[in-house]
Amino acid sequence: MGDVKTAQGLSGVQEMLERMQAYQASLANEQEARAHQEAEQARAAAAVNTSFGALVEAAVLVAMADGQFSAAESKRLVEHVLPLTGGKLDAAQVEALVQEASARVQGEGAAARTGAVASVLSDVELRRAALLVAGAVGWAEGGINQKEGLALQALARAFGIPIEELHKLLAQAHQR
Repeated sequence: MGDVKTAQGLSGVQEMLERMQAYQASLANEQEARAHQEAEQARAAAAVNTSFGALVEAAVLVAMADGQFSAAESKRLVEHVLPLTGGKLDAAQVEALVQEASARVQGEGAAARTGAVASVLSDVELRRAALLVAGAVGWAEGGINQKEGLALQALARAFGIPIEELHKLLAQAHQR
């Protein structure tokens, strides 16, 4: 009889251990699924930041072309980019993108960053949007000066957009 009780006790302990192992496996699977979901969300956010970061950087390239990046230009840039994000970024995030872009332009130079922006913005509509925003920023202080115009032309060339189309986009930007 003692052997039966011992066997039943061992069987119960073994059953409990199996349930604990199954529960631990379930928790591990849940953690793995959560980590995968968070990684996917981070990748999606990075893609959004990359596209909008490049769009912002195009405008920063134009704003910095004359050697100055005024508060009016920065404000206009944020005002024009914010609606384009569809609520995915707030004003503070856009301002952070502006600061990051400004640092890259100062560190690497306009020519290198123009090429980098063109490589990130492969979609034609995003390229047009970048030129539209950059043009609006150029108009922020009463008009696009020669250096800003040259920066816009460099972007248009890097994007493969004809100068005539750039002029149409700049006319639209001026009306905004």
